[in-house]
Amino acid sequence: MATITISNTVYNDVKQYADKQNMGVDELIAMLINNVLYPKPKRKFDLLPLDQLEPELQDIINMPRIGQIDENDLNGEQVRMEYYKEKYL
Repeated sequence: MATITISNTVYNDVKQYADKQNMGVDELIAMLINNVLYPKPKRKFDLLPLDQLEPELQDIINMPRIGQIDENDLNGEQVRMEYYKEKYL
């Protein structure tokens, strides 16, 4: 078994944190080292193909881009509302 040396201040901070987590200092240090050596892969989100989306989402994605987008309507909310009014009213 190997020994590492750290300052008393760092050890006390680690001990306090480990106590709050209901674990020992050795266990916490081992967990931290393992997280550095063997990081968990970041979760990637896969986008579904258009034909596998809900029909409502397909309608929104395929919504025609008509008219000029007003510079005060950057997210297209006004154009989207006009489209919904035409489609559903």
